[in-house]
Amino acid sequence: MERNRIITQFFVASILISSLSFSPWALDPTLTSRVIAFSLLMLFPVYFLFASRKGFAVKVDLILLIYGAYVVFCISSILWAKTKSEAIFESSKQVLAFLSFVFTYLSLKRDKDYFLMGLYKISCGLFYILLWVVFFQYKDLQNHDKESLYALTGLNGHKNLFASFLFLNQFFLIGGILHFNKDWRWLAILAAVLNLGLLFFLQTKAVWIGLCSVVCLSTLTYILYRIRPFFKIGVLTGLLICLLGANLFFLCGLPLLVKKGIRDDRLISDTRVKAVNSKLDQERLILWDKTYDMIRNYPLGGVGMGNWQIFFPNATLSGLWRAEDLNFTFQRPHNDFLWILSETGLVGLNLFLLFLFALVLLTFKVLGKKPGISYFNGPGLALAFMVGYFCISFFDFPKERVEHLLWINVILGICYYHVRENSDLRSFTVLTVFKWELALILLPLGFILTVGFLRHKGEYYTKKMLNNRANFPEVIKASQSAISFVYTVDPTSIPLTWYTGNAYATMGNYTRAYEDLRSAYKLNPYNRNILNDLASAYATKNENDSAKLFYKEASRISPRFDEPKLNLISIYINEKNYALADECLKTLFHDSERRSQYQKIVNAFK
Repeated sequence: MERNRIITQFFVASILISSLSFSPWALDPTLTSRVIAFSLLMLFPVYFLFASRKGFAVKVDLILLIYGAYVVFCISSILWAKTKSEAIFESSKQVLAFLSFVFTYLSLKRDKDYFLMGLYKISCGLFYILLWVVFFQYKDLQNHDKESLYALTGLNGHKNLFASFLFLNQFFLIGGILHFNKDWRWLAILAAVLNLGLLFFLQTKAVWIGLCSVVCLSTLTYILYRIRPFFKIGVLTGLLICLLGANLFFLCGLPLLVKKGIRDDRLISDTRVKAVNSKLDQERLILWDKTYDMIRNYPLGGVGMGNWQIFFPNATLSGLWRAEDLNFTFQRPHNDFLWILSETGLVGLNLFLLFLFALVLLTFKVLGKKPGISYFNGPGLALAFMVGYFCISFFDFPKERVEHLLWINVILGICYYHVRENSDLRSFTVLTVFKWELALILLPLGFILTVGFLRHKGEYYTKKMLNNRANFPEVIKASQSAISFVYTVDPTSIPLTWYTGNAYATMGNYTRAYEDLRSAYKLNPYNRNILNDLASAYATKNENDSAKLFYKEASRISPRFDEPKLNLISIYINEKNYALADECLKTLFHDSERRSQYQKIVNAFK
């Protein structure tokens, strides 16, 4: 029992500390630091687990098998990913999520009450820390309108991510209210009320949808729990129906709804001036539409974990005014399901949905067939929050963040525990895991820890480089220090060799500039700036045919980006091809001094 307590204590501490970890030296203060914190701290419970016994039997059931297969497939996508550094990092996060799921089940199995009380207490303490942080963030606001609320990020890097984390925390605060003694219970009640108030104050629509889903599903399942008239359909039949319905929705229904939404939104914009929020809603629909273009090109295995950001500009940036005119970059499609579908294809999405639907249906089955099980202290509330979270995921990107992955997998693990304990879930096989095999778990954790440190180092030097953009030798030195096999592009998906290529070009070393820009192109072949600068490198070498090819590709990807068109016009003028230069001038979107000069030259030779 004492050994089990140590394992549980380390696991709970790992979740808490990784949720609070913060590094001011990285470009993203919370992402890599939390990967490092969780993977480092989890070395201890894993060590105590394999040191506690010679071995034990692992019952591999449907849920565990499918989830494990999904994680393995995510890792396998590294093989076909274009930018492998991003695939390695995203796969590492998925392994940590799976580890959280497994250790939640083990902790509940070995010491349920102690583990849950630990979770409820750190959840309560965590909320008051976040409340203190957001109070000081609110004090610093210059305005108090809706747009200003985006500065209220808590410790989660983004307002919407902060709201979805508070949503997850609400489940554990409710658990604390149900289990704490008098003093702790009042703290939990106050925290739960303030937490709800903060969720409404942040005005995150996706989280409001999640809360409504929790209320509706809790009410429905509680009524069914009381009267127990259901579960006539077998789990296998239910799984097939759910999978078929989900595939039809994501492959047939949603694409049509997205296109209709874009058309309707444009009709509205023709009749009235739209607010910024309405434009952002349209932007999300356009991102989804372009994601489907990627899905059609890579339907089975996707583009590889972490590679959505690399491939989506291939569908062009047309319609994304922030990307074209403000040089804004998008790193995810604002829909976790489409994110999974685009990066791991139909295979990955169906493995994930099969796991999710199996867990949901089997949890319903537990509620329906076990009269003695408590609804609120059992899996009922966990099921409602699990569904609510994935409703949020349909409109946002919590999958990006380590803390969200860890906490939702704790909730998934709670449901899995009740399924294993209260249903006749069959095991496909029983694996005997020996002590030396358990020790091997330390190897992937050590690898992920290395990935985290190298990514943090990369962001540190990238931040240093960006702060010294005018010092070209320093740019080259910092970029070379940042690059590793797990860090080749910055958080805006720009390869670091693009920065060094431009630095070398400015310093007059055109040979090295060309080599680095070619390297950047291999890592991200659909970035308009890389294409434009690589074309200029070809032009410097007097390889005009190649230069024109890349200038045209940059213009295709970003029609409102005038720089490659102006460079292309310059080549046409030098070739005395004034007719093509004139045609290209007509496609420009912005006035500039270069445009006026080229127009005068062309007009003179018409």
